[in-house]
Amino acid sequence: MNVKLSFKSVRSRMRESVRIPLLYDEWRKERKRLAQIPPAPQTRQDVRSIIIAPADVISLTGSKGDEAMIAALVEGVRRHIPDCRFGIFSYGGEASHANIEPGVTPEPVWANPWSFRRVLDTVARYDAVAIVGGDVLDGYYTPITSLRLWMLGDLATRMGKPAVVLGFSFNASPSPKLGKCLNALDPALNVCVRDAVSLERFNRFSNIPGRLVADSAFLLHPRTDGSEVTRIRAWAEQQRARGRTVCGFNLHPMLIKSGDPVQLQALVDSAVATLSGLHDRRPVSFLLIPHDFRGGTLGDDAVLGPIYERIRADFGEHAIYPSAPLHAAELKALAGCTDFVVTGRMHLAIASLGQGVPVAVITYQDKFQGLFQHFGLPESLMMPPDRIRDPAEFTKTVSAALDAKQGLAEQVALKLPEVLRLAELNLSPLLGNVHDG
Repeated sequence: MNVKLSFKSVRSRMRESVRIPLLYDEWRKERKRLAQIPPAPQTRQDVRSIIIAPADVISLTGSKGDEAMIAALVEGVRRHIPDCRFGIFSYGGEASHANIEPGVTPEPVWANPWSFRRVLDTVARYDAVAIVGGDVLDGYYTPITSLRLWMLGDLATRMGKPAVVLGFSFNASPSPKLGKCLNALDPALNVCVRDAVSLERFNRFSNIPGRLVADSAFLLHPRTDGSEVTRIRAWAEQQRARGRTVCGFNLHPMLIKSGDPVQLQALVDSAVATLSGLHDRRPVSFLLIPHDFRGGTLGDDAVLGPIYERIRADFGEHAIYPSAPLHAAELKALAGCTDFVVTGRMHLAIASLGQGVPVAVITYQDKFQGLFQHFGLPESLMMPPDRIRDPAEFTKTVSAALDAKQGLAEQVALKLPEVLRLAELNLSPLLGNVHDG
């Protein structure tokens, strides 16, 4: 038994047992207060400023998936409203403000001691609210974060603000601690769910229906002019000129939920054996792509770094690993340099598919099924973590996917226009007549 993890679990449960009742109590008081204040008349075409509530208020964009969704939101709105002003909630001085998108102002009020009144005073200075929940809205990581985001959306609409929850995943076992909140949401809240599987789950759990969209990160434009992207593109073109397939590859430590070092080492060992076997038997070169730069045991380098160190001597120029932090738009450009991508990160899969590159994925939180449905991709390309710890199974799946890559690419190209249309729907609650025109 991992005593450290057990203690952390007990501490988390104690924290939840204290804070969740307080959170519900404050939410009810704010609803009652707002009911006594007539909201200012406002229409969607009045939106000239938006406050963003991110999934991670400390690092903000340490997860490149969060950064992709935030950057795509800012880009997308500014295509229609060039002078739109943006703010983003952050956790006091601890937030990594250097990672904020240009022209987005940090609002360091999402902090302890928690206060909805302080948060709502900030909301009052903006025209609309955009909640970037990603995969934190079902309570899987912590119901406290989920409740704060849902309650914020509810309260914002009661202030008369257009509010949208951007496309998110919802797993098969949401925290029951969310039940009272999700069954009492203001019907004016726009809830966008990023796949049909999550939508069906959410609608069973909530009093207001969600709307089917695709992930807003599909709207992110790749950034191709950086020096690192230029270097990797040149390498990829050189590999193809020599008759080799370029395969993107990503694993990350959160595939082992317990963080057990023995299991993580087994994951690295299996990946090394798999890549080595593929390299020995077919003309394939590997681009290792990190998609989380938070460092320590959270970031992808904890797994990809050791893999690269063990293969670099044998692979030579047939493997490359750009480990320095890059923007999500640059990582999307890197994905576009490949012919196929194997990844455990949802948003690296989205970046790849958004450029017409087919993928095989290592599943977690059962959240890839809906993404694959958007493109009509076979579930045989989804691998649970226990399968990839077996090098023979891992190699078999990746090898079959590489054999089928041309047909898979054609399938992705066929479905991509409709997926992009669904992704645009995330923005419509914020754009109103501007978008319609």
